Amino acid sequence: MGAAVALLLAGYAVLAVVSERGKSAVFDEIIHLPPGYAALKLGDHRMNPLHPPLARIIAAAPLLAMDVHLDHSDLAWRTARPWEWGKRFLYRWNDGDRLLFWGRLPIVAMAMTLGLAVFLWARHLWGEPAGLLALVLCVLNPDVIAHGHIVTNDLQVVLFIFLSVVLFERLVDCVTVPRVVAVGAAVGAAFATKFSALALPPILAALALVVAARPEPLEIALGARPREVRGFGRKLAVLTLALVAIGVLALAVVWSAYGFQSALTPDPRVDAYMHRHDAPPASPVLRVGAALTRGRLLPEAWVWGFLNCFKSFASRPSFLLGHYSETGWWYYFPVAIALKAPLPLLLLVAAAAVLAWRRPVHGLAQWFVWLPPLLFLALTMTQNINIGHRHVLGIYPFLFVAASRVASLAWTARRPWPRVAVLSLVLLHAVSVLRVHPDYLAYFNEAAGGPSQGWRWLADSNVDWGQDLPGLKRYMDRSGIRRVTLCYFGTADPGYYGIESDRLPSYQPPPPSSLTRMVRRGDVVAISATHLQGLYLDPEMQPLMAEFRARTPMATIGHSIFVYRADFDMSVPEQARAAPRALGSEEPPP
Repeated sequence: MGAAVALLLAGYAVLAVVSERGKSAVFDEIIHLPPGYAALKLGDHRMNPLHPPLARIIAAAPLLAMDVHLDHSDLAWRTARPWEWGKRFLYRWNDGDRLLFWGRLPIVAMAMTLGLAVFLWARHLWGEPAGLLALVLCVLNPDVIAHGHIVTNDLQVVLFIFLSVVLFERLVDCVTVPRVVAVGAAVGAAFATKFSALALPPILAALALVVAARPEPLEIALGARPREVRGFGRKLAVLTLALVAIGVLALAVVWSAYGFQSALTPDPRVDAYMHRHDAPPASPVLRVGAALTRGRLLPEAWVWGFLNCFKSFASRPSFLLGHYSETGWWYYFPVAIALKAPLPLLLLVAAAAVLAWRRPVHGLAQWFVWLPPLLFLALTMTQNINIGHRHVLGIYPFLFVAASRVASLAWTARRPWPRVAVLSLVLLHAVSVLRVHPDYLAYFNEAAGGPSQGWRWLADSNVDWGQDLPGLKRYMDRSGIRRVTLCYFGTADPGYYGIESDRLPSYQPPPPSSLTRMVRRGDVVAISATHLQGLYLDPEMQPLMAEFRARTPMATIGHSIFVYRADFDMSVPEQARAAPRALGSEEPPP
């Protein structure tokens, strides 16, 4: 069994590293890896205070052993302009792909840690066949592969949320000091990584209520002699104290991620500049909470990031099934799951749900497996940020474990057909996912028409996050195309990859220095899928995008960049800006 686990984890590493080597920086990597290096090297968080720093600090650690240039005199650094500074850091002062390669390796290692945790918990709950199935589902999940090799914080917060619940399950089996410390460290790591960790307190509180309401006693081993606590009130009191201790430890971890420094930056002038446009939160609860916690209970940088992130929750341009919205749809994430989750996984989860209902297991296992993803999904559905399936990635480790129970029953069945059915679904799952290699970010299941049709249903990080500039350059070289007219959604530098282009108005912070507003007959035009659907573009650009949507591209690069030979002339009015108000990029307000 150990050899099989090692082989699967190694296989995941190969898939992740091979696929990332042919991809440019995705949209948000430019505000994670360079700011992570600044935080590690200088203790300065000015360049990305909108997100807690732990993930980017871990990613940037290998860069400390490299010859990395950072210009303190640069205007973008002195005025805290993260997109401009990050682009210079990667593509002007350093070799961007080299830094990204080394910065992405710790993320691959964390994804492998997630796979191992999924295996161990599934084996603990259901047995070895289940553990192996859960691991296969994890390492061959397209979103785990896609987000497990890029320098963002989506995969990392999933790991820490999952570990928090798994370790809490161990804690309620027997309350000990080391187990309380372990849960506190995991919860703190989640809060030091991304604000979606705010789902953890209601999840852990709900699980504590379930444990307290169960008839089984709660075992405590805090001294020399373990003892049992019975009764709802007494068990709830013990668990409440444990959660308070977990919260205190989590706060210590958050502070440590900021180097036990509170300010956004050690430079008081820049700190004052970043606070110049602060406005008090609209919610009285947030106003009181911020006043009580900032710089006291929590670092000022964490509270500033949370408040500004919370403001961005109110409105974001979104695209779903051919429709547009500024406030999203409550059903966005269930639809995204139905389109982007592999169908064999969904079938296994459905079978496991039937088993949980008709043949429930004794004890708390089902509560810990099913309640967290349901609560996480429900909480996420209340938000207006409908820009990516990645925001519900946190449910998937639990679904892998839930689905794996099917294997434990199949391998104990008298007849062989349950095992054949499970193995067939695993094979179909592997074929469905591996056929998109190396374009895992653009994966869509067969019900959605596969990755070639994904852009019709969803946009942004679901399919196109600016990752395919190297593929575009390879296509241009093969086809003898010297220059393209480019409408690019992303933050990587086309010039870094040797792409000669005339830039149409698009969303690429910072905006290009010069633009073209004309498409002429015979031009080769490359358009990012997100912009092809008109998302994040000014109204003046919409007629041009509609013209291209009505035509068949002569090539598609990684399912995210569409290449056309223009058979018409059209100009774009001057009102179209290079960088419209784009809220899908998670850019801090100026």
